[in-house]
Amino acid sequence: MNTTSMSIDEDEIDLGEVFSTMGTYKYMIFFFVLLFGLASAAYVYFTPSVYKAYATVEVGTEQSTLGDEDIFAMAMDSGASNTDTEIDIMQSRFVAQKALEKVNVSHHYYTTVAFKKIELYKDSPFQVGMLKGYDVSFELYPIDDKTYRLVVDEAKEENATILSYDAVWSYDAILPYGEEIVEEHFHLNIVKTKTSKESKYSFVVMAPEKVGSFVQEHLSASPKTKRSNILELSYEDNVALRAQEFTNALAKAYIEQSVEKKTEESGLKLTFIDKQLKLITDNLKSSAIKIEEFKKSSNTTSLNAKAENIIMRMSDYESKLAEISMQEEMLDTLYVQVKSGKNLENITIVGLNMEDAGFSLMIKELQDAIMNKKILREDYTEMYPEVSKLRRKIVQLKKIIVATIKNLRKNTKEKKILLQKSISKEQKLLNRLPADERMYGQLERKFSVNENIYSYLLEKQSETAIIKASTISKNRVIDMALYPEEPIKPKRTLVVLVGLILGLIFGILLAFLRAFLDNRIKNEEDVTWVTDVPLLAIIPTIGKNSDKIKVFSSPKSSMAEAFRNLRTNLQFMAKNKRAHVIVMTSTVGGEGKTTMCINLAGIMSMANKKTIVLNLDMRKPTLHEKFGLNNAKGMSNLLSGHAKLSGVIQSTSHSNLDIIASGPVPPNPSELIQNGLMEKVLVELREMYDVIILDTPPVGLVTDAKTLMHLADTSIYVLRANYSKKEFFQNINKLYSEKISGFGILLNDVAINRANYGYGYYEDEK
Repeated sequence: MNTTSMSIDEDEIDLGEVFSTMGTYKYMIFFFVLLFGLASAAYVYFTPSVYKAYATVEVGTEQSTLGDEDIFAMAMDSGASNTDTEIDIMQSRFVAQKALEKVNVSHHYYTTVAFKKIELYKDSPFQVGMLKGYDVSFELYPIDDKTYRLVVDEAKEENATILSYDAVWSYDAILPYGEEIVEEHFHLNIVKTKTSKESKYSFVVMAPEKVGSFVQEHLSASPKTKRSNILELSYEDNVALRAQEFTNALAKAYIEQSVEKKTEESGLKLTFIDKQLKLITDNLKSSAIKIEEFKKSSNTTSLNAKAENIIMRMSDYESKLAEISMQEEMLDTLYVQVKSGKNLENITIVGLNMEDAGFSLMIKELQDAIMNKKILREDYTEMYPEVSKLRRKIVQLKKIIVATIKNLRKNTKEKKILLQKSISKEQKLLNRLPADERMYGQLERKFSVNENIYSYLLEKQSETAIIKASTISKNRVIDMALYPEEPIKPKRTLVVLVGLILGLIFGILLAFLRAFLDNRIKNEEDVTWVTDVPLLAIIPTIGKNSDKIKVFSSPKSSMAEAFRNLRTNLQFMAKNKRAHVIVMTSTVGGEGKTTMCINLAGIMSMANKKTIVLNLDMRKPTLHEKFGLNNAKGMSNLLSGHAKLSGVIQSTSHSNLDIIASGPVPPNPSELIQNGLMEKVLVELREMYDVIILDTPPVGLVTDAKTLMHLADTSIYVLRANYSKKEFFQNINKLYSEKISGFGILLNDVAINRANYGYGYYEDEK
């Protein structure tokens, strides 16, 4: 092999080779660029556009205002809201269902315009009411103003399995508008709303139980900034108007549900106050009646200062005892509710007076956990990790709340005992007073206690009623969703650009793969890399009209110059010879061996060298056709002894150039060449000509050429670029190892930009 070639760094990238490969397969690369570009263009054309509408909502975070001065302070406080919880509520099916009451997302009407399926939404010329047949694609063909054709093509029955072939049904009928259609598989009514513009429509009505989950998949809520209370609510849809309407409906539904929640809480508070107020009213009436009766019977109308002080203290103690009793009752109710685990999301702590606000926060945290679990259970099972985590959290919070309630009950009971002892002590002091005065004081005390509690409840009733009537959400919509003018996907320009780039990459990769798998000889490097046989010349592509002798028809062409370089190299090889015998062979047919022979002969004759070409390829003779001569007599006649040398030589129209045709095809061409007469013919021809060129059969098919090589001065092995295979070098290297005289390679049909004509000369081996 060529040592120079071997010294090339294997990691070095030959940019010239890279661009040459790309140039060779440029049409294929362009085809894939065009194919991928058209495919991506078709994709973005037929893919429905997706629009996204945005609305911003402010979540009003509330700080707990619990104190120990007012038994209703905690009841009036809803606790601190959590942004993450509000996001979960926004994205819940509960809020989505409220929004769906205002925007129709379940009905989808379609038509086809310019081969593209588009959704009509509110532009549909008909409306569908359905009770059965959800998720089935119906085709509607308007006939006139009163009738239409309804078609269903191979729809699967609900709850049918994939293998249930008998569950597939079809339908085709002409029906009147406005008439209720009841069939086995569907129950619907179609009402015409406007004139139809298209000849075909289709529609699908989603099952009501699936609509909530469907819109959930396409809506999202997230904070605008990391610590912001402003949430961005968005919804994606194939119809821009529906995206805008549903986003706004969703924002309003979220605000409404928060107002409903606060109103419900206020209602629970009023119910409790009304119940307590009715009880106190009855007690107050009874106390007033007893005082009046006692005054009439005893003529007692007032108390002395000492009795008044005792009565005042007892009234204060009994008022506090009443509050403690109310708290004790509320704690008992709350304890039972938490232990049972029922309606925990509606827990109310009305009337509880606690110093620690942490209890309210625990209640709020429990309610949030229950709400989040309900939201997740709409889409996941109890085994889902987040659901399991929330379930464990709820159990733990319930335990903590129950323990806290027990402690509160214990503390309340202790306070109640102390108050009862204080009341008993004052009662003893009161008992020392005269009987009438003592009785009057007791009646006055009970009336005062009931009057204080009654006044307090009336005040709280008025406050709660005002709050209920004027309830507003601390959440508010800041920006309503605008009509989305441009779709968010598909990114049409980007998709087409990516398609073109992928086509280019795929085409280039395939080009290099084909080049890698292509075992044909293409250029000089492919020859010098695998063999040490001298490369005598590189002949550029002859092109059209290759039957003509190019060196005569285009003497100034690059091809003619290439043959002149070959002639020069051959002259150096034959510098000590009186006549130069050249054998031209190849591995297989089609490598241009005969064309090379006649053009080499032509260039030799143009140098005033008397040249003759012998056609020894007697199986497929074509040499005589190149010169327009007959093949009646030739080498087969000469070698078989049926003709003399002078009788087979034919002169051509070019000076200094003769040929001997192959003659009639003999049955044994190999034996004729090897019978010894060939050598005598060459001896005679050496006396008559300067250059003798032997056009032989392919050496890879028969042995004729190998025999003639040993009789020649120079043996030229013809290879054709992009035709000859690299495995042909096995035969070339084998011949070269046999020390054949003047053995060299001629590379034919190389692209013009690859031709190079300076190769020096070759010295015949001694």
